[in-house]
Amino acid sequence: MRHWPFEGREPELGVVRDAFAGSAVNAVLLLGAAGVGKTRLAREALCGLRGRTEWITATRAAASIPFGALAHLLPEEPPPPVTPVGLVRMISSRVARWGGRPAVAIGVDDAHLLDDGSSAVIAGLVRARSAFAVLTVRGNEMADCLARLIQDGEASVLELSPLPDAVIDRLIDHDTAGAIGVAERRRLHTVARGNPLALRELLHGALPGGLTDLVASRLDRLAPGTRRAVEMVACGEPVPLGFLERVAGPAAVAAAEESGLVVCEPAGARIEARLDHPVFGEVMRARMPAARSRQVYRELAGQLLSTPLRRHDDPLRAALWQVESGLIVRPDLVRAGARLAIGRAGLVLAERLARAARDADPSAAADWLLAEILEYQGRSDEAAALLPAAPPPAEAERVRWAVARADWLYWACGDLAAALDTLDAARGHSTIEGARAFLLCFAGRCADAVATAYGVLDRADSHPQGLVWAAASATASLGFLGRVDEAEALRRRGNAIAVAHAGALPWGKFQIELGACLAHLAGGHPAIAAGIAADGYRAALGGGAPMMVSGWALYGGIVAATRGDVNRAESLLTEALAGFDRNDTFRLRRCCLAALAWVHALRGDHETAADRLARSDKLDNGTNQLFAPWIGTWRAWVAHAGGDTAGAAELAAGAADRAEAAAMPVVAAMARLDAVRLGGRAPSFDSAPAGAAHTATCALAEGDPAALLRAADVLGDRGYRLHAAELATVAGGILRRAGRRGQAGIVAAKVAALRASCPGARTPLLAQDDLQELLTPREWQVALLAGRHSSKDIAGRLGLAVPTVNNTLARAYVKLGVTRRDQLRDLLDIGRRTDS
Repeated sequence: MRHWPFEGREPELGVVRDAFAGSAVNAVLLLGAAGVGKTRLAREALCGLRGRTEWITATRAAASIPFGALAHLLPEEPPPPVTPVGLVRMISSRVARWGGRPAVAIGVDDAHLLDDGSSAVIAGLVRARSAFAVLTVRGNEMADCLARLIQDGEASVLELSPLPDAVIDRLIDHDTAGAIGVAERRRLHTVARGNPLALRELLHGALPGGLTDLVASRLDRLAPGTRRAVEMVACGEPVPLGFLERVAGPAAVAAAEESGLVVCEPAGARIEARLDHPVFGEVMRARMPAARSRQVYRELAGQLLSTPLRRHDDPLRAALWQVESGLIVRPDLVRAGARLAIGRAGLVLAERLARAARDADPSAAADWLLAEILEYQGRSDEAAALLPAAPPPAEAERVRWAVARADWLYWACGDLAAALDTLDAARGHSTIEGARAFLLCFAGRCADAVATAYGVLDRADSHPQGLVWAAASATASLGFLGRVDEAEALRRRGNAIAVAHAGALPWGKFQIELGACLAHLAGGHPAIAAGIAADGYRAALGGGAPMMVSGWALYGGIVAATRGDVNRAESLLTEALAGFDRNDTFRLRRCCLAALAWVHALRGDHETAADRLARSDKLDNGTNQLFAPWIGTWRAWVAHAGGDTAGAAELAAGAADRAEAAAMPVVAAMARLDAVRLGGRAPSFDSAPAGAAHTATCALAEGDPAALLRAADVLGDRGYRLHAAELATVAGGILRRAGRRGQAGIVAAKVAALRASCPGARTPLLAQDDLQELLTPREWQVALLAGRHSSKDIAGRLGLAVPTVNNTLARAYVKLGVTRRDQLRDLLDIGRRTDS
């Protein structure tokens, strides 16, 4: 285990050292929760102070011995028998001889554990200005004499808050060399809650003397009734306060809160009890014997089942507590809880609850539920095995059977025709037709999807599930068809339905909003799509199922790459890929890998891009033809990164043809533009289709700088920042070569701002510019050398300071849209090849 660097407390360190150097106070009390970093800050502060320093560690064991923590401050020769007052004078006199406050600093760790005599000695040294003191205190637990130092102005208080996420990330990376994935990193953030000691234990297991031992010792000192209350909170948190008092008794609950392990806070109309830190729960649950744990859950479940279960999440709690107790008395509630878990707690818990309900009460309904959850996880063969081969006679069961079997036939087998035929077993039912619209949308048959969806939406008797599926699929399909305004209107209608039925359809709003994100992206408005994706991602992180997080990471990553933010795109797509490795309901892993290939191609990393694309192709089972034109253009970028310029343009043109055949006008126009961006010739058009992408394609073909700049403005306003940077770059080059340097200079500033918003992106049009004129003479001089030499070498060659070289190079990076020297070297090489 590596020694952690001192991180995140630099401002507080400055406060302590400034207090020692010249303030009126003679002590600083560091307040904060256990493990927040008080001790490390105090030690760092003392290490940087001039003069003599002493360190005192207070413990409960030492507190049982008068002056036990200060024993090392007594004279080395054994003193004659003296009274406690004499010991105080002896220690005080010895410290006073060391030089007084300007020359002596004493650190006291866990000062709240000092015995009364030791507290009096420390307070006396501070008041007499015999020493400056830095004391760590948990909460406000301290002796009266130390508290008086604050009241009398002798000491100041510095309360330590949890470390921010950025600091926690640096600590994680220090210990793991950046090997922790996004999902696991998020879990560490959630559980550690800015507490470095908790983080260390999560990374390395329980450490001797760490937070685990601290919590265990506090738990062991509790009275039996209080411990029972704490264990109930640990198992069921958050637990309504009134509920907990009925089970454990008001006195025990009050004592649990006074212990500092439990906190009670308002939550809507209720007051709920939870543990003060998530790690406390992990420690307590790990220490509880299995039989004791079952008993606690049985008590919790029994109490909850005796209530009306008015809260929306009550069925989920009732389900989980019954399963944990090993005694299921209401399997119907366990099934209800499993359905709630699908949209709130994740598919792993949902499957566990569904299996428990099925074991307790075998039935067709239990089979349907488990099959649905397995299908959501991409385990289609297991799901299909639970379904009968022939449709059941009862309509409700026949509808469930048809939807589940059609999902298996399409998503697992890629057989759209068989899936649609299976849905005919209950043709006309609104849920069946909503499912049909959903499959048609992802199969790329957008016009058919819209027609089928409106058939559901126009009926007064449609089931809410059918309405949500119809609205989600039609919203996305309308965007691909270029009917964005209609898609937005349907999005609002669909969300109203999803919100009204949120309890029964926890995925409803998620599906509608994903459809809207796709609609705006395919309809030519990636800036709007980015806002939808960002909102959805935040909401999913705040309480959605892991599959929701993965879905938003995928679509958010595609949107980010479309806009030119390849760094953000890679981060989101990598997170999505990790999620799809676990659950891939809609076989989106293939699309995710292809998008990652595109991102690496935009960076010029052909080897990685080709690997991602090859892995993607292996997963192609014929589903998700909706994304086929996009994947075709991404394939073109990978080809170009490998040096196949002619093949790249041909692939992009082929993607455009495919989009046109599917009646996707904006997708087709953007693919035509991609073909030109990749070095192909602009196509000849039989007619003049409207749209910013068509305008940009024509402007590139004609070489008209004014038209290029107008197109750049329109595309930039819509969110196509990389496209705008390219068009402005080409326009600037044309103006410079025409000798119109004033206009070219204005365009250069625009280009620099656009390129700064697309760091790391490297495209042919950006490389085709006259790079030497884009940079100042000094920037060009440094850039040429930076491809082969270090900043120190460049400084020596040009007679500059190293910081000047680095600052000049940073400005060149921004203008050229690169972030590393190897990218700069490759870009300059591309520019030279283009010029020749």
